[in-house]
Amino acid sequence: MGKENKLATGMLVGALVGAAISLMDKRTREDVLECGRNINNRLNKYVKDPTAFTNEVKVKIDDMKDTVKEVSEDITFITEKVNELKTTTPQVINMLQETKDRFLPKRQ
Repeated sequence: MGKENKLATGMLVGALVGAAISLMDKRTREDVLECGRNINNRLNKYVKDPTAFTNEVKVKIDDMKDTVKEVSEDITFITEKVNELKTTTPQVINMLQETKDRFLPKRQ
């Protein structure tokens, strides 16, 4: 007899029990039905007009491309600033040390 995956079975049973219990709430049942109707309406719309679906997918892809581009630009900007800090920090530390050495009396 092969080994059973008890974790997956337990998760599936738990999900089914959780779903059944949550459907005891009237508001949850209404939300599930409303969501189902919305999905059905959208599917019917796409079946009648498949180009609407492709257009929406194209818009979503363009939005994701724009977002990825913005994030990439932000990362580039942050990287440049970090590199600037890496080079200026030692200079600032040296300048502060020189100023301290100049104005504080030397201890003997």
